[in-house]
Amino acid sequence: MLDICSNEAEQLHFSFNTVKSVALRIGPRYKHNCAPLVLSDSKLAHVEQTKYLGVVLKSGISFECVLDHVKTKFYPSVNAILYRAKNAGSAELVCVCAIVEICVSTCIYYAVEVLPLTKTDMSMLDHLVDRVFYRTFGCTSSADIQFLRSVLDLPGLSVCINERQVRLVSSFSRSFSCAAMLSCAVHC
Repeated sequence: MLDICSNEAEQLHFSFNTVKSVALRIGPRYKHNCAPLVLSDSKLAHVEQTKYLGVVLKSGISFECVLDHVKTKFYPSVNAILYRAKNAGSAELVCVCAIVEICVSTCIYYAVEVLPLTKTDMSMLDHLVDRVFYRTFGCTSSADIQFLRSVLDLPGLSVCINERQVRLVSSFSRSFSCAAMLSCAVHC
């Protein structure tokens, strides 16, 4: 398969960047050694995890994603924004709430509708949001945090994932039904 891809690439006058290309094994035999994979006369490195489109994929028995990088990006960005907002004297409730909502939607909810998240993953991501409310507003009880979530329209992650999955499937179904109507119109 890789030879076919390499030959097609040569015919189209482009080449693969084999320095950035890696092999990631997923399945029950992921730990076993196998023959080296060769792409454009270069052996691909076998890695334990790799980043693809902003999502860290992990080799294992089944398809898994690593979410630790979400924490490492989320906390510094939120802390920097909140620090600047407080020092500028513009730390009004509306401003802080908007900042939290934007950071949550861009950092935490990225690609969650297509990832196989476990309950542990979802609770870890939910805890990130709760921690921001705790540090920003001094909320100590879960009731206060749930109130802020309801005011900001930031429900738990499982609710958001369900909503995003419904939107994704409905967009696919609309595009497939449009394609079916077009093919029917062409053939009729």
